[in-house]
Amino acid sequence: MLQINISEQDCWLSSDELCECSDISSALLLELVEHSIAIPLQGDVIEQWQFNVENLHQVKKATRIQRDLALDWSGIGLILQLLDERDQLEHEIHRLKQQLSRFKA
Repeated sequence: MLQINISEQDCWLSSDELCECSDISSALLLELVEHSIAIPLQGDVIEQWQFNVENLHQVKKATRIQRDLALDWSGIGLILQLLDERDQLEHEIHRLKQQLSRFKA
């Protein structure tokens, strides 16, 4: 398996690298892009697409959900969106609790 070391300054993956790291085919990557699960940040065609590390995590999460639950990709896209919203809400709750604790002290 291809090992890619990604630093803060070098956070781009080509389509081939994303496919290799995620163990998916380029045909599946096209489908994931169609369902907005993976979103290329640069490039007009698959050979030119560039992805960030977050896309790698999303693709791995999506393929794991598909494998475990056998859902279609549009359903997985919705699940990922809801999980992201939940994470944002949890972050906001944590921030608000910190602010509240300052007033209680």
